[in-house]
Amino acid sequence: MIQRVPRVLVPAALPLLLSACMLGPDYVKPPPVAEAAQAQPQLHRADDVAAAAGVVPAPPPQRWWETLQDPQLDALVEQALQNSPNLRAAQAKLRASRALVQQRHAEQLPSVGATAAYLNARAPDALTDGVASIAAGTGQPLTIDPHAQLYSVGIDASWELDFFGRRRRASEGALADAQADEAELADTQVQLAAEVGQAYLGYRGTRERIAIAQRNLEAARQTLQLTRQRRERGADADLQVERAQAQLQQQEAVLPDLQAQAKEALDQLALMIGREPGALDATLAQDRPLPALPAVVPVDDAGSLIRRRPDVRRAERQLASSSAQIGQALSAYFPQVTLFGTIGMAATSPGDLGSDAVNSVVAPFLRWSIFDFGATRAKVEQARAGNDARLAAYEGTVLAALQDANSALARFGAARQQALAAAKAEASADRSAALLQQRYAAGASSLIDALDVQRQQASAQDSAVQARTQVLLRYVALQKSLGLGWAPPPPPAPR
Repeated sequence: MIQRVPRVLVPAALPLLLSACMLGPDYVKPPPVAEAAQAQPQLHRADDVAAAAGVVPAPPPQRWWETLQDPQLDALVEQALQNSPNLRAAQAKLRASRALVQQRHAEQLPSVGATAAYLNARAPDALTDGVASIAAGTGQPLTIDPHAQLYSVGIDASWELDFFGRRRRASEGALADAQADEAELADTQVQLAAEVGQAYLGYRGTRERIAIAQRNLEAARQTLQLTRQRRERGADADLQVERAQAQLQQQEAVLPDLQAQAKEALDQLALMIGREPGALDATLAQDRPLPALPAVVPVDDAGSLIRRRPDVRRAERQLASSSAQIGQALSAYFPQVTLFGTIGMAATSPGDLGSDAVNSVVAPFLRWSIFDFGATRAKVEQARAGNDARLAAYEGTVLAALQDANSALARFGAARQQALAAAKAEASADRSAALLQQRYAAGASSLIDALDVQRQQASAQDSAVQARTQVLLRYVALQKSLGLGWAPPPPPAPR
């Protein structure tokens, strides 16, 4: 005995029937790249630099700049994350991609519209005169109204029956693209925070070097003056005067370049926070010491690094989008079925618009490019090749991320060792200067000797400042390589 399906269940079953067939591969996240490296409890180079660089296996803080405890740096990073033109551009791109997701979702639903029309037509005089002459010849009364009016109102709808998943794959791809743009926004934040940190720390280091160069310049001037006096007394030859003059000119050549570097850093910082050149000159005019590194530097394992880095997430979401494009391309092999329907009323006067004036039309429409299989095959092949390229790009991004983090860790460890060596050399130069100053006070050494030692001391101080600045810059580069400095974007507006 055949049982009929109740009609009321047909609309409920229709979405299930439509979703039963969706062409193309269902996206599956690719297997881990460099699985052995990601399974390790810490990064490859962590053991090599842990002792010298203070690296400990622990989750690092997202807001890494706060570990340097510099209020001006904190303020600059916050301003950049709020006002940077590059960041606003990435945010606008994300809003556009989210809007496209809503559009693709809406395209799966029926499209309904309302229509209203008014027609006023007047018959030509030749037609009315012809009808009148025919009526006169037949002797029968026959008239025609030269004016005609038509009023029409209605509702129409169309719905593409997504039998093969073209619309759903498009929606799936749009969602993956939006998630990729979210990761791109996070990556922009990572890059921006690091660039602000490096520009600020470079500026502070340059300011310290300017102060040292000015002291060294003054010492060179005093040395030249004393050497000239000794030459006038016959105690020194012209050669010593020329050497002192050369030292002074070398110091004079150093200062302008340092001052230009400081001004350039200020303008870079102003640009990154969305301000005009010179906007930070007064704010950052007062000299401040370079911030100190934290006592310990937490660095977690490679697996956490890969999950956290926004560029890896972006590459994975772009791979998901390219997978959906394969299904879209395959759907071109099959027909597109669209239902069109309209219901309305039409009458010659508004008063006649009623139940007797109702008309309706329902029309399925099939479109099938049956002779374009060659072009369709080429598009499918393009989509598959694009997906393979995205997979290779994803694997390359993961490997590059691991390489970046390990290299940054190695450079940070080396910079910290160099900073320790430079600090020892500075301490030794300070002790030498103190000892010679005692000898000069006791009359056992000349002022020229004391000034020469002061010059050597200033040179050691300059090298130490450069080393401290370098280790701070390497610290920022390490935080950047770990994918730190981003915050999740606000959720999309409800549809």
